[in-house]
Amino acid sequence: MKSETAAPSRHALKELKGGNEVAGTTSPRVPGGSRPRWVGLRARPGRRTGQVQQTDGKLPLVNRYLLLSGGTHQGTVHINGTTLCPLSPGGDYDTCFTLLVPVLNVAGVPVTLDMTQSPPGHARISLQPFDAPTLQRWSECSSGDETFLSAELVSEWFFRAFSAAAKDVRVELRGRITSVIVCVRSYRVLYDIVPVVAFRGWPEVAHPWLSQGHFWDGKLRDEDVTVGFYLFPSASGSDWYLAFSASELPLRRILPPPLLWSLQAITAALPWADLQGLGPYHLFTLALWSCERLPSRYLAEEENAAHALLGVLDDLSASLAEGHLPNYFLPQWNLLQGVSPRATRLLARAVAQVRADPSKYLRQAVEGAKEAKRRAKAYQCQLLTPGDP
Repeated sequence: MKSETAAPSRHALKELKGGNEVAGTTSPRVPGGSRPRWVGLRARPGRRTGQVQQTDGKLPLVNRYLLLSGGTHQGTVHINGTTLCPLSPGGDYDTCFTLLVPVLNVAGVPVTLDMTQSPPGHARISLQPFDAPTLQRWSECSSGDETFLSAELVSEWFFRAFSAAAKDVRVELRGRITSVIVCVRSYRVLYDIVPVVAFRGWPEVAHPWLSQGHFWDGKLRDEDVTVGFYLFPSASGSDWYLAFSASELPLRRILPPPLLWSLQAITAALPWADLQGLGPYHLFTLALWSCERLPSRYLAEEENAAHALLGVLDDLSASLAEGHLPNYFLPQWNLLQGVSPRATRLLARAVAQVRADPSKYLRQAVEGAKEAKRRAKAYQCQLLTPGDP
């Protein structure tokens, strides 16, 4: 990572450190502890999915949801080729989470992912190995002779079913994501709910990556990283794509703080609203590759935080120019494949502007975060103020 021009102070970066209150955070901290939070049906959106299961019968009777602190627009997970309709922090919601909801119980089922007809990192999943009741339940969401489970049809079904069970709250379909805003006392909580297929263990296609040396060797055990993986609904038809959200949690926890501050600051400074297929998750991927290349001692020193910010901007600019950014777990998967030239140009231009005067854009990001807090406080005061008789 190179950093020739004037860098912002590390104190400016720290102003954007903190959590969901700041619009630009990229760190999906797990509420209640450092481990992944596997939540049951008592969670607020979980109660609604419980109603979906009771009404429709498709979801597993016993399920494990993964709750991540931060919305999908903050880079908690990789959202493939989708433009999310923007929601305003402070205006639409006060805090946000991402919730992964498994739609199939694959335990004990000899599932084979068909990756032969799909782009790298993508797969199709056949329902043939499942029992007859499962085939029947998902018949409306499957296609082809092999009864492949359709990501598109599953996402649309989940949105309809969840909306029917949550008529008293605001629910929107944003790409393949069902977003719901729930009022908890005077707070508005945004949940981005992603219907997924969850697997224990590690996919065979990613075994070569696991056999290599990594920056986290000695800090994490293999079993901490290989806890499981997911299939996320792709933006293109029936395909799903691999996601390693549970594996990313321990990796996020050991990112050097200065690098983490840089990610949060850049996420807040860049405009992501109209960039189909591009988002803060790409910054997280760049950070992981930076950890592989650069000495951990260098990245951990606070005085290098500003240089880390400029370096991430340079890495992002280079990736956009080359049209290539390998997935951390599957390097053969180019995360920029299929991204529109328009989105690439828009982001490259924005990166150049921030790179030329980072302090200016950090100040704007800090002011934006403060304005979001003011709007949230005004909303809460409005709720507490008695109405006219």
